[in-house]
Amino acid sequence: MIWIYIFTPVIILAGIAVYFDKKYGSTPPTEGQLTEKLREYPPENNNSNGGIL
Repeated sequence: MIWIYIFTPVIILAGIAVYFDKKYGSTPPTEGQLTEKLREYPPENNNSNGGIL
């Protein structure tokens, strides 16, 4: 019976979190946004050994 007192606030907070995640959640970026970011921050050459093989 005591588990009801423990899990009730957890369930309520989880429901509020899911509600706000669905209401204000982020959306995946569009293709235009991705190409704009790639132009702004080009990928780096991640050669971790400093060019020595």
